[in-house]
Amino acid sequence: MFRNYLKVALRSLLKNKLFTFINITGLVIGMVVALLIFNYVSFERSYDSMHENADRIYRVESKFYEGETLTDDWATASFGYASAMKENIPGIQDFVRIAINSTEQMVSYEEDKSRENSVVVTEPSFFSIFSFKLIDGDVSTALSSPNKVVISQLAAHKFFKNENPLGKVLKFRTLNQAYECEVTGVLEDIPANSHFNFDYFVSWDTQPDWIKNFWYLHETYSYVQLEPGISPISIENAFPAMSEKYKTADALKNKTWAIELQPLADIHLTPQKQYEREAKGNEKAVKALVLIALAILLIAWINYINLTTSRSLERAREVGVRKVSGAQKKQLIIQFLIESTLVNVIALAVSIGLFLLLIPSFNSFIGKTIGFSILYMPRFWVLITLFLVTGIVLSGLYPSLVLSNVKPAIILKGKYLNSQRAGMVRKGLVVFQFVASLVLICGTLVVYAQLKYMQNQPLGINIDKTLVVKFPAQTPNLMEKVMSFKRQLKDLPDVKNVAISNAVPGMEVAFFASNRLFEDAAKQNRLYEMQTVDYDFIDTYEMNILEGRGFDETFTNDIKKVILNEETVKQLGFANNADAIDQKVLIEGESEPYQVIGVVENYHQQSLNKSYTPIMMIMYNSIGWLRPKYLSLKISGADVASASGKVNEIWNQFFPESTFDYFFSDQFYEAQYSLDRKFATIFGLFALMAIFIACLGLWALALFAGLIRKKEMGVRKALGASTPSLFYNLSSEFIYLTLYSAILGIPLAFFIMNEWLKSYAFRTEMNWWFFALPIVVLVSIASLTVSYQTLKTAHSSAVDSLKYE
Repeated sequence: MFRNYLKVALRSLLKNKLFTFINITGLVIGMVVALLIFNYVSFERSYDSMHENADRIYRVESKFYEGETLTDDWATASFGYASAMKENIPGIQDFVRIAINSTEQMVSYEEDKSRENSVVVTEPSFFSIFSFKLIDGDVSTALSSPNKVVISQLAAHKFFKNENPLGKVLKFRTLNQAYECEVTGVLEDIPANSHFNFDYFVSWDTQPDWIKNFWYLHETYSYVQLEPGISPISIENAFPAMSEKYKTADALKNKTWAIELQPLADIHLTPQKQYEREAKGNEKAVKALVLIALAILLIAWINYINLTTSRSLERAREVGVRKVSGAQKKQLIIQFLIESTLVNVIALAVSIGLFLLLIPSFNSFIGKTIGFSILYMPRFWVLITLFLVTGIVLSGLYPSLVLSNVKPAIILKGKYLNSQRAGMVRKGLVVFQFVASLVLICGTLVVYAQLKYMQNQPLGINIDKTLVVKFPAQTPNLMEKVMSFKRQLKDLPDVKNVAISNAVPGMEVAFFASNRLFEDAAKQNRLYEMQTVDYDFIDTYEMNILEGRGFDETFTNDIKKVILNEETVKQLGFANNADAIDQKVLIEGESEPYQVIGVVENYHQQSLNKSYTPIMMIMYNSIGWLRPKYLSLKISGADVASASGKVNEIWNQFFPESTFDYFFSDQFYEAQYSLDRKFATIFGLFALMAIFIACLGLWALALFAGLIRKKEMGVRKALGASTPSLFYNLSSEFIYLTLYSAILGIPLAFFIMNEWLKSYAFRTEMNWWFFALPIVVLVSIASLTVSYQTLKTAHSSAVDSLKYE
C-alpha cells in the first residue's frame, strides 16, 4: 500500500515540475537560513560549556550601592575577594583568580619579540576548576612557583616553531618592569566558544606579595566553584557583611560593597560591563535571529500550503475519481502527507548540503570559527526531526483536509471552485507572510539608521588623521626617552601635534579612582575614570573647553591640577560648570587635593552604545600608578601612511628593543561598530529572503485566482471590459492584502524596534519613513509579483474561456 502511495506522490510531483521546483526552492531557502541561524545560536549559547563542573562555576563580579541605588557594576573583582570569600563564607569549594591588570606586554625569546595582549597571572587551581588540558607539562607543578608560564599552542608555535618549548625562557616586559619565566606547560588551544582569550598564563607567585590579596585593586577575573547544592544567592547575601572587615581605607567606604555570582555559561551573552575584555555576544540579537529563522520557516511552509491548494482545481478531479472508486478520507490524507514528506525531506537534504557549503563564508563574515559542531549534537537532530514533522503536518495536513472534504458529485460536475473559508485561510496566511516581511524591512531600516546615527553623530573630539603609537616596554629612563622621541616627532613636517595619554578614544579609560570634593563634610567618595594626559592632549583631539583652561606649560604647578568633563561636574553636585572652577578634589591615595582648572564638553570616549562617563584628567606624571600608554600624532599632510614610516624610523633609534605598534584613531573607533554592521547586514539579507519566499506565495494566489476567475474574466471581456479594468479587478485583492499586512505589521514593528533601541544610550528617532517605505516596497513588489499572471488572464481569449459553457 505504501509503495502505491509513494508512486502516486512521485507522479504528482514530476507531473507539475514548476510547482514542485518552487515548493522545494522556498523550503530550501527557509531551511538553509534556519540551519545557519540555529548553528550560530547554538554556538553562542555553548560558551564555556566544555568544563566538567560548569554548572557550579561562577565569576565574582563587583557591585557598589549607595543605599538602594546601584552606582557601579564591574565584571572584575579585587585581588582579595576570592581568598577572603573562601576563608569567611562556607560553601565555596575552590577558587581561582586571573589578574588582568597588565595583559599587554612585550614578550621575547632570543631575537624574536612581539607585543602581546593576552598575558595574565593566575593560580595553580586554574587547571582544577577549568577543564583545559596541557598537551605538554604537568598541571600539578606548571604554575606552582614563581617565574613559570604556561603558553598556548599558538604562542608556542610563534616563538619556538617546531622546538620543544618546555624549559625555554621567555622574557616579559611591561611599562614598569622586566622579568623572565620558564615555560612549564603548553596549553591546548582554548576553544573559540570560551570567553577566555589568553595565551600566556604566568604563575601567581611571580607578582609582588603586596598585590596578591590586595582589596583595593579590582583587576582580576575571579571564579569560585561552589560545593554541590549551595545556592549562589547565599554567597551573594553573605558578602556585604564580610566586606566590612576588609574596608579599611577611605576609598568607597560610604558604599555598600556587594557581588554578583555570574554563572560561567551565562557570561558571554550578558551585557558588556566595565573592565571586561571580551567582545561579548548579544542576547537580544540571538533571540531576534531565532525569531527570524522561525518566521522564515513558517513563511516557506505557508508557501507550500498556498501552492498546493492553488492546484486544487486539478487535484480535485483526482480526489473525486478516487472517492468514487472507494477511497476513504484517511487514505487521501495519507496520500497528501506522503507528498509533503517527500518535498520536505528533499528540501532538507538539499538544505544540509548548501549549509555545509555556505558555513565557511558565513564564518568569515561573522569573524568566528563555528564549524559544523551542530551536526554532531544529538539535540540538533531531535530538533531537526521535530521541525521536519511540524513542517510535514503544517504543509500537508491542511491541503489534504480541504480537498478530502469536498463532495465527489460537485467535483465531477466541474463546479468545484474551493470554499470561501479555504480562500480566507489562504489570504490570512499571505497576510502573515507580509506582516513578517514588513517587520523585517522596518527592522532593517531602523538598524541601519541607528548604525548611521552612531557613526555620524559628533563625538565632541576630532579623531581624523590621528596616528596612535603604543608606548615602548620597560627600558632605562623610559619617560625621558619618550619625551625626546615626542620632540623629534613634532619636528616632522607632516606632524601637527603629539600627545601622551593612558587611553585614547574608542577604548575604556579603565583606571578608576574613588574621589570626592575636598570640603565635602559627608566624605562622599565616588568612582571616576582617571585619564592621564600631557599639555597637548586637549589640543590634539580638539576638545571643547567650556570653562577655565587646559593644561599649559607656562604654568609651573599644573601637576596638581585636574580637568573635569561635564558628567563629572554633574556627579560632584555642581549646579553649573563655572561653579566647579577652582574647587578642590581629593583623589584616592593622594594626601593633597587637586584644584579644578577647567571643564571640557562631554565627548564620546567610547561608542554611542554607552552613556557619557565621569572622567577626570590629570597630568601624566602626577600619580605614579597611572602610567601613560599611548602617543597620539595629529597628521597634517595627506599621506598618513608615509608619515607612519617616518615615525617608525625615529622609533627604532630610541626603542630598538620594542616593536613599533600603531593604529589609526578613526579606524580603531569605527571598529566598535563592527558587530552592529554585521547584525544590520544579516538582518537585511534575511529580510530579502523572507520577501522573496512571500512573493512565491503571492504568485501562487494570483495563479489560483486566474484559474477560478478565468470564465468570469471571459464574460467581462465579452461585455466590453477593458484590459486595465480587468487587471485592476484581478490585482486589487492582492494590493488590499498587502495593505492589511501593513495595518497589522506597523504597530508590531514599532513596538519591537522601539524596545531594541532602548539598549542604546544614544539612539536615533523613530521616523515615519521607517514604516512608510516598507509599505511602498511591499505594495510595489506585490504588484510586480501578480502583474504577469493577472495580465495573462486579462489578455486571454473570451472565446476560449466561454466555449465550453
